[in-house]
Amino acid sequence: MNAKQPNPQLTQTYIEADLDRVLATANDSILPSSGFAESLMTAVHREALAPAPLAFPWKRALPGMIGAVAAAVLLIAAIVSFLRSAPAPGSAHPLAQIALSSSPTSSALTALFTNHATGRGTGTLWLAISLVISLSCLSLCRRLVSPR
Repeated sequence: MNAKQPNPQLTQTYIEADLDRVLATANDSILPSSGFAESLMTAVHREALAPAPLAFPWKRALPGMIGAVAAAVLLIAAIVSFLRSAPAPGSAHPLAQIALSSSPTSSALTALFTNHATGRGTGTLWLAISLVISLSCLSLCRRLVSPR
């Protein structure tokens, strides 16, 4: 009966000896092609001589970023303020209340912003605001992308 021999202890010296044996083969079958080292070094020299990439113009972009953050903060503050002062259900829209006078245009505005059946706002104002925002974003994108 032939019992299996246990694996040798994996010590640092055994691992190093095994690694050296595998890496130190006399017949390396993989050799670099002729001129490989020379082409590699010319590529390295070419990259070393290339100019550094342009830095991002943070000084020019910073005012725009600050303005965008300030606009976002003001928009959030306006939305919170508007929601806190929202009218009770069943009352007229705040912009319709502004237009309450005897002129014919004010009655048209009142009809535009309120629904006569329910007395609640129709959302026409929000639709108009969303269209203006969408069109302004579209025109900004077209201006940025179009060739000059």
